Amino acid sequence: MTERLYGPNLLAIGVDAIGSTDYSGRMWNAYQTEPEYFSNSMELLRMMEAFFDRINFPQSAVHYRSFQKEQRRGGPAMRAEDRKPVMSEIEKNRGDKGTFIVQVMYRQNATWQGQVIWAEQNKKVYFRSAMELLKLMDSALENGTIEQGEKISFPLPEGKKEDRDETEPK
Repeated sequence: MTERLYGPNLLAIGVDAIGSTDYSGRMWNAYQTEPEYFSNSMELLRMMEAFFDRINFPQSAVHYRSFQKEQRRGGPAMRAEDRKPVMSEIEKNRGDKGTFIVQVMYRQNATWQGQVIWAEQNKKVYFRSAMELLKLMDSALENGTIEQGEKISFPLPEGKKEDRDETEPK
């Protein structure tokens, strides 16, 4: 069963190299003929956020504060009539180490919610935050597995006890 994804907010992420602490690769979307290159996961997140700001979809539920003078983020706006099919590009362009199709459906609570498909395994998982998206991608690249509801552990201050399961919705 092959599910077809559509939408202006569809991104393909090709991971080409895995370093000791991070990965690098390419991101392509329906509005550009050439991919954008990223050298680490933080740069990837910034590129994705700038893309969503340019197409204004999904709309952000919050406006980030900054130390810098306010300016329009993301560059020039992209028009729907300039869109090309992303899926055909994914067939031609894959990451050397892994390929992920990401569709962010909401930008709420200062983070993203959506779905990610690991193209090599054709496995789809929903994520509730940008951090969870990165954790899922890391898991697929490192362990060869991607699982819904993987427990995400955050370091706690010394002497603090974990009192809730991060896999449960809040």
